[in-house]
Amino acid sequence: MPIIKKNDVMPERPVIILLYGTPGTGKTSLAGTAKNPILIDTDRGADRACTRIDTLMASKWMDIENEKEAIKTYDTVILDTCKSCLDEYISDYVVSQNYKLKTNGLKRFGEMADKFKDFVNFLRQNQSDIIFVCHDKEQVEGDIVKHSPECTGQSKDLLLRIADQVGYITMVNGQRTIVFDPTDTTVGKNVAQISPMTIPDTSSVNFQDCMANIIDKVKKALVNKSEAQKEAQAALEEAKNKVANAKTLKDANELISVANNLAKVHQRAFKEHVMTEMKKLGFVIKDGKFVKDEKAA
Repeated sequence: MPIIKKNDVMPERPVIILLYGTPGTGKTSLAGTAKNPILIDTDRGADRACTRIDTLMASKWMDIENEKEAIKTYDTVILDTCKSCLDEYISDYVVSQNYKLKTNGLKRFGEMADKFKDFVNFLRQNQSDIIFVCHDKEQVEGDIVKHSPECTGQSKDLLLRIADQVGYITMVNGQRTIVFDPTDTTVGKNVAQISPMTIPDTSSVNFQDCMANIIDKVKKALVNKSEAQKEAQAALEEAKNKVANAKTLKDANELISVANNLAKVHQRAFKEHVMTEMKKLGFVIKDGKFVKDEKAA
């Protein structure tokens, strides 16, 4: 794999979407509107979906392993649900390979995580987009009900870490709505900055490629983010050159506005760099601007 330089634009890549929500909100149906999808059904819920797509009815992990070559022919792979796949199928599989793992939960999860990540990497190498579907887990804290993807703690942490976009599907004023921003009561991740959106009715023409459009937005956001990072890095390199070439008090004071125009993530470190380098020239900050250092004189 070639090295991507810091000023290079990141190439478009397959993305991972995590959907979770309350029962009956159409999580699987929405996922099925992705591009050329296959559903890996580990929850026996395929027949409840409004959209009918190619489906692998798996009863154990090896059912999935044995169909890898067929899975490679699809653009989007939907895993429904993650809890069943991770906490039952993969767990049973790793125990079958090493019975001692049955009583060693920590090591068992490590083996489960490795097996799951291997499968995800296989899909990524095939340039497949991935949609993980989870049920909603409610946790009551006082008068507040919090929502998160249903999976055991370590499995959930893994899913949230590798997902590019996390959406919570619920009913708002009688309409199915997906929210990607994290809130005080819901887990979320919103790389694409998608506002809360009403999911079109399943009979609508707009529903047919709804998830495909969401995935397209996430991909474009990731590329645009890397482009912005490239521009910010280029601006920082140019600013550092100005520091290196600064000789006069005028040059030093111009660096103040240069610093303020950098991306915020770079400003603090750059300002410290400017202060250090200008001190070598005998300039110090006073009342917001550089002046000659009287002590140095």
